Amino acid sequence: MVGSFHPFGADKVRYGDDRHPDLPWGYWFVSTSDIPGQPPLVDEKGCEWESVREAFWVDRLGLPSIHSGWMNGIMEFMASYLAILDGRFVAPEERYRDIFLGDGHLDQFFRAYLLAAGLVNDTDGRPTPEGRAVLLMLIATRTREDAEEKVGLDWIVANRTVADQAARREAAEQVERRECVAERMAHRFATDTIGGDPAVKLIGLRITREIPVRSTLWTMTWPDGDRFARDRFYLWLLERIDRWDSWSELVTRDGARALTEHFMKLGFCDRFAVGKQA
Repeated sequence: MVGSFHPFGADKVRYGDDRHPDLPWGYWFVSTSDIPGQPPLVDEKGCEWESVREAFWVDRLGLPSIHSGWMNGIMEFMASYLAILDGRFVAPEERYRDIFLGDGHLDQFFRAYLLAAGLVNDTDGRPTPEGRAVLLMLIATRTREDAEEKVGLDWIVANRTVADQAARREAAEQVERRECVAERMAHRFATDTIGGDPAVKLIGLRITREIPVRSTLWTMTWPDGDRFARDRFYLWLLERIDRWDSWSELVTRDGARALTEHFMKLGFCDRFAVGKQA
């Protein structure tokens, strides 16, 4: 037990007293399928489960099965959060900024939740023996799509969007294909990463007496790491590739802010146009 209270869904004895602390959570489940390792999986109480994650979600955390559609994303976030806490000491300010985008209340709530669940210590904030066993289980049961991003901050940043992985991958592939065409233009937009943040930049061609020089005329970054939003914006720009030269002239004449304001106006025009069509 952690602290002076009884964590919800946890046994009264400490996890390490009746479980092997170095094995993944749920190692005691038994497969009753004709194919070894396949569901149904049976726990010590005789309950059948489709997966170890389902048993952890419903039986250990006490979360409703009707919301199992949220299960994978929440547990991937939990695995990444536990991995960050387990790997090294993370100062509160760093957690606020990197994991919860500066929202200290959300950080405190999630830490309180894991503390109440008995998965982190109330002293140093690191995972308990059960918390480490849960981390091992979650890493071992990841989907192929989730495994494309490393557990930890990489996964958290990559999934800060309403889009699922298939949509993000499709957008990224479209960007890669279409940039091959756009790169031949004298004035072109391009995707980039600036200071670790996804970005779009407008590159212009400036003719000097010696050689032509390409320079960045305008940039926009997504500080929250939303690469999908960046990719969708770039695809929006590509649909208007015939106006890139005019937009480049606008920046040269009126400055970068003028182009930003112009994009805002166009964005609202598109929004109302879609509303009328609907």
